[in-house]
Amino acid sequence: MRPTDVLLRKLKYHSRLDGGEIAEIHKLNCRLHDLAPGQDFIHQGDRARDSAIVVEGMVGRYHTLKDGGRQYLSVHIAGDWPDAQGLFLERMDHSVCAMNRAMVCAIPRSDLVRLFKAKPAIGFAIWRETLIDAAIFREAITNNSRRSGMTRLAHFFAEIFVRSETANLAADGSCRLPLSQTQLGEMLGMSIATVNRHLQALRKKKAADLRGGRLVVTDRVKLFSIGDFDPLYLHVKVQRRF
Repeated sequence: MRPTDVLLRKLKYHSRLDGGEIAEIHKLNCRLHDLAPGQDFIHQGDRARDSAIVVEGMVGRYHTLKDGGRQYLSVHIAGDWPDAQGLFLERMDHSVCAMNRAMVCAIPRSDLVRLFKAKPAIGFAIWRETLIDAAIFREAITNNSRRSGMTRLAHFFAEIFVRSETANLAADGSCRLPLSQTQLGEMLGMSIATVNRHLQALRKKKAADLRGGRLVVTDRVKLFSIGDFDPLYLHVKVQRRF
């Protein structure tokens, strides 16, 4: 599989691209980067020359606080474009790092701009991708600000599972989620003790569990209900099974 195939699979889910447009995407100059767990692809404040697409693994966007702590903003799986929103910005206002061993495809921004001008339909498709990304951001703000701890964690698990299903990265009711309890806390605004308590509660309710970097959804209906999860904001076709 070519690195651009994972991007095309994602774009074709919400946008129509003809043979010529698909061929142009395959012509993009894609340089592969292997990232070790925790390794940054780009740092907050950098002048970005490339835009990255996740080919394998999981990457995260985060802000660095003055005390050195991190606030994770989002996580991204194969096919996602974690820094597309910053495509036309001079400097990065966040960092992008690998959550586990990951591979990203770096494409020069200048090549993308030329492609958008030559093939507006591709530009519109990328625009839709950034709008869906923004919808996920908005939901994360609501999740972290207004929902209780267990609901917050259940909602995050439900979202990751649905996104993984859409990307064909889930099987037998489970998907990769290589986050430690510390990282979950940094993502959801909880202490490690609180994360642990809510994980145990979800396990006891037989809704979901996190084992060895893998999210196991025992009962998706129950998980969706606990998490107050409505997948509408993801703009994907979901097997709701309610």
